[in-house]
Amino acid sequence: QNSFAYQPGRPVGYYLRLAGGSNRNADWRHAFLIRADGSVVSRDHAKSFGMFSNSFDSIQMNPGDTIVVPDKTMRPTALRGFLDWSQLFSQLALGAAAIRVI
Repeated sequence: QNSFAYQPGRPVGYYLRLAGGSNRNADWRHAFLIRADGSVVSRDHAKSFGMFSNSFDSIQMNPGDTIVVPDKTMRPTALRGFLDWSQLFSQLALGAAAIRVI
């Protein structure tokens, strides 16, 4: 998190570079801009108005605007789901075997 003094005529991309650019945990596809008046401009919304994929970076900033780049969320994979289910069934089988022994 950073805050920078407003400089007239500077676009979103300038402030993102000023903040140090991206890291591997940044979810750039879901970045958005919160205007000082409360309106929100998403990256997808900016793409619909421009022909180029970097149209979000060229949006002009206004005093009090905030750029938000959320962290990536980890999505479960098919292998992780299989491992969870197999662990559940093995625990049920061990529990049934323990009950049978008793």
